[in-house]
Amino acid sequence: MRRTLLIIIILQASFLQLTAQVNGSFIVNGDLDKFYPVSFYDGGWDSSAATEVAIGRSSVHTNSSWRGSVIASFRYHCTNWGHESKFIDADIKQFNQLNSTTPNTFVAGWQDASGSSTVRTIVIWLRGGGTTYYYHANYAVSPAVYDNNQNSLPYAPTGWSFTYKTAIDDYVNSRGLYYENTAFLNGEGINYFKGSVGIGTVNPQAKLAVNGDIYSKKVKVTQTGWPDYVFHTTYRLRPLSEVEQFIKLHHHLPEVPSAADVKKDALDVGDNQATLLKKIEELTLYIISLNKEVEGLKRKISQLQVAK
Repeated sequence: MRRTLLIIIILQASFLQLTAQVNGSFIVNGDLDKFYPVSFYDGGWDSSAATEVAIGRSSVHTNSSWRGSVIASFRYHCTNWGHESKFIDADIKQFNQLNSTTPNTFVAGWQDASGSSTVRTIVIWLRGGGTTYYYHANYAVSPAVYDNNQNSLPYAPTGWSFTYKTAIDDYVNSRGLYYENTAFLNGEGINYFKGSVGIGTVNPQAKLAVNGDIYSKKVKVTQTGWPDYVFHTTYRLRPLSEVEQFIKLHHHLPEVPSAADVKKDALDVGDNQATLLKKIEELTLYIISLNKEVEGLKRKISQLQVAK
């Protein structure tokens, strides 16, 4: 009796485990250079759990030579008419062959499609052209393709209307994580970023690019070539007449970037601090020289007054 009961429990657990996993595939038709909306149902909503779906193409040669590969996972929970625990998180690795004329990125964007309705779906835009995708989910997701072949465009749940895209949205990270909400890293160890970091910009042109204000209690800039050499006896200080002529001709100080240069190439804070210090040191030398002249004139005036 106990053995029979144990077998029944094992079979029930296996059945529940099998029914909790959903696998399948679908094809997105239409044009190869367009991305079409595919709706995915939020099967975990009634279980008060996030739905997780993995979308993949392991082989770059599926459908055609060098079509490309993608391994992407989405974890989401629909708003379903205003429930504020909604989110869509993504982790995408899509292959992009260099110097290839064949389009081979696949995920162009995503959006919660429920809004002020109870459709409980999200939309993921996927490349068309007869491209096959395989999926694996923890709940029923029932993908539906809107490519004017399997279903007509636009996909229009209550209050929304979705059609194809021709380019990837800016927020799509084709080589890693997209997290919709805020992140807190409370560890006291080192956090390492090998690549470039953009804050307020998706296209950083340097190791760190910030599109906005920066507030800091302290900033340290490591800089070589600090201009103490100005005070060496071998340094040639420009005559003030020469500086005057340069200003009249160029409308800025020698060695200081012009407004046009800053607009074109931005401003290197370290270099600029060194240049400003150099100009202060030169001004100091000019003042010392002028002060010597003034003191000399004072002595001559005193001598003339005594002679009278």
